[in-house]
Amino acid sequence: MDQIAKTILSAKRRKFLRSRQFLSTMRLFQKQNYSAWPRDWNFKFATGLAKWLLLAGYGNIDETLHFREDCFSVVAGDPQCGLVSFAQDVTGNRYAFNPKDGSIYCICHPEQVAARIADNFPSFMQELIRRDYQLKEWMDSIPTAK
Repeated sequence: MDQIAKTILSAKRRKFLRSRQFLSTMRLFQKQNYSAWPRDWNFKFATGLAKWLLLAGYGNIDETLHFREDCFSVVAGDPQCGLVSFAQDVTGNRYAFNPKDGSIYCICHPEQVAARIADNFPSFMQELIRRDYQLKEWMDSIPTAK
């Protein structure tokens, strides 16, 4: 996770006559939050997610994928019952993990259908890097099932 975070933290997008950071950090993730949430919410963080938050904090990747404290919630209702939401994109899709195996899902908006997109959080972030942070194009390419 350290290398993935380093790659994203140092990434820049070239703009006309300038460049900008890919990751804009809004505020740091407090370590006490990490230790309190699983106890309060009765779930275990997906592998790598807590490390990512400790390294990068809450913020936005390429103004597209948003990690914020208010994104964290246990998703109720079928078919995604039991998933834990951790991020949201600009189109309203939520990203969640299954606390049982750490797999990552996209919960597509407005249909509220879930699609498994990665085996774990590090592989989700690696795929995002591999796809040059083109999250919308990636999510548009995946099949969803009710």
